[in-house]
Amino acid sequence: MPELPEVESTVRYLRDKILDSRIVGAEVHWARTIDRPAVRTFQRTLIGSRVSEVTRRGKFIVMKLTRTKKPDCFLLGHLRMSGSMDVIRSTSPLAKHDRVVLRLQNGKDLRFNDPRKFGRFYLVEELTEITGKLGYEPLDAALTETVFFQHMRSKRGILKSLLLDQTFLAGVGNIYADECLWKAGLHPRRTADSVTEEEASLLLRELRATLLEAIDSKGTDAGDGVVEEGLYEPRAYARDGEPCLKCSTVMQRMVVGQRGTHFCPRCQPLRRSRIQRKRPK
Repeated sequence: MPELPEVESTVRYLRDKILDSRIVGAEVHWARTIDRPAVRTFQRTLIGSRVSEVTRRGKFIVMKLTRTKKPDCFLLGHLRMSGSMDVIRSTSPLAKHDRVVLRLQNGKDLRFNDPRKFGRFYLVEELTEITGKLGYEPLDAALTETVFFQHMRSKRGILKSLLLDQTFLAGVGNIYADECLWKAGLHPRRTADSVTEEEASLLLRELRATLLEAIDSKGTDAGDGVVEEGLYEPRAYARDGEPCLKCSTVMQRMVVGQRGTHFCPRCQPLRRSRIQRKRPK
């Protein structure tokens, strides 16, 4: 699934291609792609609107739409497992899996292609209707090392699952969770309450460095449905059976929270929580 770097790369591409473009038509070839509102309302609302901003929130692509004599609204797209967006000439034939086509005034289309049909569009007047429950952006300056540590210690559960929780951090998925845990030397099954302030700071620094490196590389083509142009090469994800790039120990795979997880048993030892539990009397 495309994660923060892949979505950010898509946003930068779209911003360059469709910013200030006016939508003159909207075709929906798979009705379930539109989460809200109803398809006809979706189409009617989009026509005549202008794309005034293209941003990202977590794994959501966010397009702010300006409308004449009507309130601004927001079109959000989630790529899910296999979705992708491209801007091409309107005269180009539709591809097999094109689900939504937005016709632009400049003779081009914004086309959403999604072989697995899991991707979704949301057209709303209030952005928080969709993004209100999302957690911190990992690259947001407001997320200091102290805030990150305190936020982590307020949560229960294990590290890998916590990193994938979008209400904790917005945008991190399976690939980059494995990457930053390996770089920080933390076992995926460590509990959040066992992480020291120093370890939390290191984890945040490695997470940010990994995400920024991946964004510069336009994401990765590893995994399922991730951008083909991505040049980031994972050091931990999907490398089970191969030597660790730090110590040459054979990398292993296990399942954590129903997600395939890759780690080095030597570089990422599992330690028990340092918090002593009270024994029942």
